[in-house]
Amino acid sequence: FKTGQINGDLLIYHVLLTLKPYYAKPYEIVVDLTHAGPSNRFKTDFLSKWFVVFPGFAYENVSAVFIYNCNSWVREYTKYHERLLTGLKGSKRLIFIDSPGKLAEHIEHDQQKLPAATLALEEDLKVFHNALKLAHKDTKVSIKVGSTAVQVTSAERTRVLGQTVFLNDIYYASEIEEICLVDENQFTLTIANQGTPLTFMHQECEAIVRSIIHIRTRWELSQPDSIPQHTKIRPKDVPGTLLNIALLNLGSSDPSLRQDCYKLHCLLCYRSAAYNLLCALTCTFNLKIEGQLLETSGLCIPANNTLFIVSISKTLAANEPHLTLEFLEECISGFSKSSIELKHLCLEYMTPWLSNLVRFCKHNDDAKRQRVTAILDKLITMTINEKQMYPSIQAKIWGSLGQITDLLDVVLDSFIKTSATGGLGSIKAEVMADTAVALASGNVKLVSSKVIGRMCKIIDKTCLSPTPTLEQHLMWDDIAILARYMLMLSFNNSLDVAAHLPYLFHVVTLLVATGPLSLRASTHGLVINIIHSLCTCSQLHFSEETKQVLRLSLTEFSLPKFYLLFGISKVKSAAVIAFRSSYRDRSFSPGSYERETFALTSLETVTEALLEIMEACMRDIPTCKWLDQWTELAQKFAFQYNPSLQPRALVVFGCISKRVSHGQIKQIIRILSKQNLIVGSVFFFFFSYKKGLESCLKGPDNYNSQVLIEATVIALTKLQPLLNKDSPMHKALFWVAMAVLQLDEVNLYSAGTALLEQNLHTLDSLRVFNDKSPEEVFMEIRRPLEWHCKQMDHFVGLNFNSNFNFALVGHLLKGYRHPSPTTVARTVRILHTLLALVNKHRNCDKFEVNTQSVAYLAALLTVSEEVRSRCSLKHRKSLLLTDVAMENVPMDTYPIHHSDTSYRLVV
Repeated sequence: FKTGQINGDLLIYHVLLTLKPYYAKPYEIVVDLTHAGPSNRFKTDFLSKWFVVFPGFAYENVSAVFIYNCNSWVREYTKYHERLLTGLKGSKRLIFIDSPGKLAEHIEHDQQKLPAATLALEEDLKVFHNALKLAHKDTKVSIKVGSTAVQVTSAERTRVLGQTVFLNDIYYASEIEEICLVDENQFTLTIANQGTPLTFMHQECEAIVRSIIHIRTRWELSQPDSIPQHTKIRPKDVPGTLLNIALLNLGSSDPSLRQDCYKLHCLLCYRSAAYNLLCALTCTFNLKIEGQLLETSGLCIPANNTLFIVSISKTLAANEPHLTLEFLEECISGFSKSSIELKHLCLEYMTPWLSNLVRFCKHNDDAKRQRVTAILDKLITMTINEKQMYPSIQAKIWGSLGQITDLLDVVLDSFIKTSATGGLGSIKAEVMADTAVALASGNVKLVSSKVIGRMCKIIDKTCLSPTPTLEQHLMWDDIAILARYMLMLSFNNSLDVAAHLPYLFHVVTLLVATGPLSLRASTHGLVINIIHSLCTCSQLHFSEETKQVLRLSLTEFSLPKFYLLFGISKVKSAAVIAFRSSYRDRSFSPGSYERETFALTSLETVTEALLEIMEACMRDIPTCKWLDQWTELAQKFAFQYNPSLQPRALVVFGCISKRVSHGQIKQIIRILSKQNLIVGSVFFFFFSYKKGLESCLKGPDNYNSQVLIEATVIALTKLQPLLNKDSPMHKALFWVAMAVLQLDEVNLYSAGTALLEQNLHTLDSLRVFNDKSPEEVFMEIRRPLEWHCKQMDHFVGLNFNSNFNFALVGHLLKGYRHPSPTTVARTVRILHTLLALVNKHRNCDKFEVNTQSVAYLAALLTVSEEVRSRCSLKHRKSLLLTDVAMENVPMDTYPIHHSDTSYRLVV
């Protein structure tokens, strides 16, 4: 009985008919469970049906049921169906038998009727007692090696259906995939369709392993050679089949060569015979050959007749396109059996027929469309298998198919399907990526747009079922495979950078430092090749200044600094890692690498470097819309929930935007607020933002929550200088920064101080502090939410209402202990800035001591020599000096909104 092959109801009917003559008198049943397993199990509903349909008296007259060769799987099966089999549990009529000899005690030998295959298991046995089977619970077993199988018999009894029995697991030689001798006392056995190898210990392991290898080898030798059989010729296939035979043999270099003719098994001895066959074909099937052929005897055909054969093939391809599918199938079928010379000839006369495939793709007949796909799959298999012919196949087949515009989608579908079946880094995937280059050689613009378009569509689809990381998404393999395609196409401008630069930079920023080592190196190589294409592209004409920027960028991206940003800091050459010669190496394996934590600040650096390249090129291209397109792509992902990509898109959007609206800032804050905001009320921004931060950090994925907060804050930091100077958001962003600092997260503190510094610098540029102190400015906007803010102050332990300046300093002092030197330096800068701002409306000296400045002076005493020299100190010796020097710390801020967006500094 095989599940799915035999109708269960018919089996029950057969058993009922077989037992019917014995219902009225006592009878016995022998159940042979030798090699019973999942493939011949009864499903639960079917098992219960047995007990329903059997008549009651049929059970009463059963004298005994003998269960022969019970195994481990049967034990688990009975446990699973214990409720159904309760009636059999402990029954005295149920007798377990573990050898033919014991069965003979109950049934005479000639009446046993056990299958010959079962009885053969007991012949020519080599028995090894006292072995130990290692598992979660080690068990003592005997190992029996026969002529066709290995038996593992338990030495201790196990309970099955209330009885204690010996279990006997049988593994046939055909099922043994691998046997490995671990050491002199231990070996493993790998069985087909079993998850983990079986491990055994015995003093005679070497002898056991030799015996098992012997029966496995004998089984392999007994198998007939696998001779691939050609499919039967259908009547409609005859013209295409014979045409390929004629053309192939017509090009034979040896006139006496006897060429195997595949399906017909006829022997065409001479080129003249092949020529006459071709003539007969044209007459019989009325092929339009335009009078080029005439059948005759004694015709002398030179060996060098390739051009003639190709011209005949071109004529027939143009005049008899209905033969295309049969002819190409036959060409591919016979290709592997031909000599190298004939393979080259076959490629030559196949090529003219490829363009005809389009007519069948557009055909209403689904069967013909499927045959086109099947032909493409066969061509792909041929490309992978024919290593000697690889360059010729690339040039002739795929170079030609690349020129057929209407066929490209179907071809790429086949490519990606083949790559996916092999997996990232497999021979299939790498050969297909390499073949995409040949495909693009015929039509760079179309192929590049198709590949890049597919990549963008797949990345878009990740938003439909988002995952914490891109590598965890179901579409990750497709994304990674297409990234390899893009790397292969990126050389020599096969990605058409002039048309696709925004999309390329968009993909790079989403994939940088993602995936296994080889893929991270591939992303780096993609950037290098894109810049190189910009330098060498004939479509674009750049000034010498722009070319210099591109050349410097090429050098810069090859520096160790950028290797670190791309997650490949430990490799000597990114190009070597990206193009490993051995497929499926460890660098491609998804389980062989540790996921590196990717800092969003690294993405800032990469994005700003790419932005510099794009802006340099755009200066030489009037009315260029590259940056607008890139910004639109980033904005789409920035405002769409996707934990793996949204933080990246927010950072990119902040870095590359040249203008921003009040509404966009609202959208960015709404990402975390999780509630509708009252339009025009800046106070709700602050409160909702803090609530959003808190709820976000309490979520199930704390790491991704922090990354999203950090990305939002970075975006706000970058975008604030672009806001209209009259926007009420300028002042509100101060409290957004403070909310981040109050969260007391080390990873977020740096982003929070950056936003605070930018906010103070922007407001100062707007002259906000000329007439009011920072306390007056910021507490005024906080006042409507005082009740909520007091709760936060109470929780943190710093009350802005009691003393704004000391509360602010209290949060900033934490920056002195931050592990990042950049954040420490920024903290000192902010304190210096605040010291200047609190006295600005007073028009007094920066270092004057008063109720507002004293907090900042006290905080700066230990880190600023200038403060110590300008202030009168009573206990100078007690100060702890640090090595922080303000003179060499760069200002990481941007100027106020300016009509010329290029005025914004990039640091």
